Amino acid sequence: MGAWGGGLYDSDFTRDLRSTVEAVLKAPISDEEVLAEIAAAHACEDGHIEAFDYWLVLADQLERRGLHRADVFDRGIAIIEAGDDLASLGDLDATASALAKRRKETAALIRRLRSPRPAKKRRPQPAQPLLFEPGEAIAWPTDRGRFKAPWEPDFKRDGWGFGIVTDVGHLYGVLAYHAVQALKWRSRERPSPELAERCARSEHFYGRITPEDFESIGIERLGIVPEEALGPPLNPETIAADRRKAALREPGLPAAFGLDAYNNSVWPGPKFMFLAPSTADIDPDEPDQRPGMYEEDGEFPALPPDRPASRAYYFQLMQERTAG
Repeated sequence: MGAWGGGLYDSDFTRDLRSTVEAVLKAPISDEEVLAEIAAAHACEDGHIEAFDYWLVLADQLERRGLHRADVFDRGIAIIEAGDDLASLGDLDATASALAKRRKETAALIRRLRSPRPAKKRRPQPAQPLLFEPGEAIAWPTDRGRFKAPWEPDFKRDGWGFGIVTDVGHLYGVLAYHAVQALKWRSRERPSPELAERCARSEHFYGRITPEDFESIGIERLGIVPEEALGPPLNPETIAADRRKAALREPGLPAAFGLDAYNNSVWPGPKFMFLAPSTADIDPDEPDQRPGMYEEDGEFPALPPDRPASRAYYFQLMQERTAG
């Protein structure tokens, strides 16, 4: 069965689609533009279960919000009446209980699509706040490499995370997105914008962040970094897609704050893929002595400055090194 269960929202695809629908409906754009944006974000192959689930989830979400679209409702009804989704689940070796669950959910859905709740006017929301400025250095407290999340009740700061904000903006003038490069900070001291030039850095992490997350994590705004500290630019071939994905999905920017400079158990694998713009050491005479931390510098080769940052490239490099 893989990632599909019998329920309409038992797959990663349909849960992501639900989040996208919720986000796009907040934008001050026409209904036709709403549907076009949702389709662009979730293209799927005809005849696959995802294609059938796309129309069923879209119809379900619109009906729940009192947004009447006869074309979408009719498409969902046709899929249920033909049993297309059930047949596709059967091809994926769905269990009898999963198929029974799907029949029960789609039977309830088709009744709602044939007799939808009263129509409501869609109310776009005000612009979400932008919490950073491009080129701004930020820091956040860490405890053995972990950032301060709501589920960390016994948090005790023993270090700092460090990063540079590389992109901020709004999709449709409403949905906020931010991008951050995490920096390899190996000092007990609170970092400063000027020292960003001497730190290796991660790829650009895109995502949303709420004011509540900002406060809970304990993020501090340090000021704008010198121009020399900015490092590699964003990839122009992927920037539009990254911005859209970040603005439409659940808040994901806190993933950037989980890259600890010491602890591979926090984030295993290559983390800081770009070399520091400056080769000067931050403070070679005072190495950090926090217990339980260790270096991973020799584990992964440095990324040449003229190569794009990607985990796929790093793993390819490691395979070539091993094979050689």
